[in-house]
Order: sequence, then C-alpha cells, then structure tokens
Amino acid sequence: MKTKNIILIVILAVIALGIGVFIRQYNILTESSVKEGHHDIYYCPMHPKILYDHPGRCPICGMDLVKKISAPLEQESGLKGYATISVSVPRQQLAGVRTVVVDKKNIVKTIRAAGQYEGQVYAQVFEDDLEFIKVGQKAIVQVPAFHKTYEGYVFSIDSIVDQTSRTIRVHVVPRSVNQRQFKSNMFVNVEFPVNLGTAIIVPREAVMDMGLRKIVFVCKTGNTFQPREIQTGWETDDGYEVQSGLKEGERIVASGNFLLDSESRVEGEAHE
Repeated sequence: MKTKNIILIVILAVIALGIGVFIRQYNILTESSVKEGHHDIYYCPMHPKILYDHPGRCPICGMDLVKKISAPLEQESGLKGYATISVSVPRQQLAGVRTVVVDKKNIVKTIRAAGQYEGQVYAQVFEDDLEFIKVGQKAIVQVPAFHKTYEGYVFSIDSIVDQTSRTIRVHVVPRSVNQRQFKSNMFVNVEFPVNLGTAIIVPREAVMDMGLRKIVFVCKTGNTFQPREIQTGWETDDGYEVQSGLKEGERIVASGNFLLDSESRVEGEAHE
C-alpha cells in the first residue's frame, strides 16, 4: 500500500513539474520572441500570446503564424483594449466584409401596435410610445383577414392607460374602407410612421454593441480599419442615429465586422 502511494506521489510531482515547465516556456515565448521596435508581428490564432517577429509555426499547436499589423497602426486606435488592424482584400472577401459611406438621412421611427375592430378601429399603443402619437397623424392599418392594407389617420387618443398591459387606446380611422366588411373584434395591425428629422444613420449590423459602449470600424484605407466608439440616439427603421463619433462622408464596415472585432481585440490585448 505504501509503495502505491509513493508511486502516485511521484507521478503527480512529475505532472506538476511538467506543467510548470510548460507555463514557464510559454511565458518566455510570449515575452522574448518579439524584438522591441520591430513592426512586423506574427501570432498564433489559437494561442494569441504566442508572438514572433518572423513567420513560422506555433510551438504549442503547430499552426502557421498569422501576420499582424505594424506598431504605428496599433498606437493610432486610442480605444482601450482595441487596435487598428490591417486585413488583406482576400481575407476581407472570405469574411464578407462590406463597407458603406456614412451620410445623413431622415429619421423614420415606426410605432407598431396591435388592435381590433369594435365598430371602429382601435390600436393598443404602449405608454412608452405615446409621445410619438398625435391626433391627425398618419396611420397604416393592416387587416390580416383581408390581406389588405389601408391608409388612415389618428382620430382620437384615450386618456386612461390600461394597468395590466400598460397600453392606451388610439382611435384610428382608415380611409376608403367599407365598414360592412369588418366583423366585431376582428384583429388588425396598425403602424404609425414618425419623422424625427435628419441625422447621421448607420446600419444596425455595423454597430458592435458591447453593453457599456458601441463600436464601429472605420475604413482608413483599403486594408486598414480603425475601431471607433460612437454615441447613438434613436433606433430607427434603417439603423441607429449617431450623435457623436462619426462624421458624414467617412466609410465604415457594414458587415463582416466580427472578424475585425476579434483581431482588433487580440492585437489590442497583446500590446497593452
């Protein structure tokens, strides 16, 4: 019994020693394989802390090292935890990277509500959206039973909010409708398009929502992308209103930004 315990202890000691050597070697590789001031940096996609200043293979998994961007580009970002990156055109095509030019558009926000026919058309609008609803405003009534859509307007707004649903009844009058077609309690969908003015709008897919901040990637050249934090306002039918962080005429990534986000974080972390 004692012999078995001794053998077990020896095996565990050897394993612990091996792990210690591996960690030490791993740290040595990540700290000393890149010469100070060298612009070309290569890393392992599976082990981002493996860094070299020349092409080769990862000493841990054997994967080919991938070239990163030069040091001046990384310092240009100014966004903590991120780095400006350079991605070749073929890799952009594989990742589905698509860019668009930032411009100003009319902000159209559509308020959607369910309703029913009770001798007239009533839509149940949530109290949070009530500020956008005005008497006389345009409304679009969709009747699923008829597969038809009618244009109408807001005739009146009730003064009491339902305590259970937190909605308020909005009386909508559709134009050019034969009221005899409707049946009592027939279900309808109602939309209220609201024009909120003109502002910079970016596609919803272009914005990386990180919880505490929203980030887009600005195309500085054909291959260079800079992460940029933006402040957003209204969420519209076309995307997000940008209150700060972008200028009209700048080009941003509209799709394929997950690859850029991943590489930007890896490089930003490696050079903090």
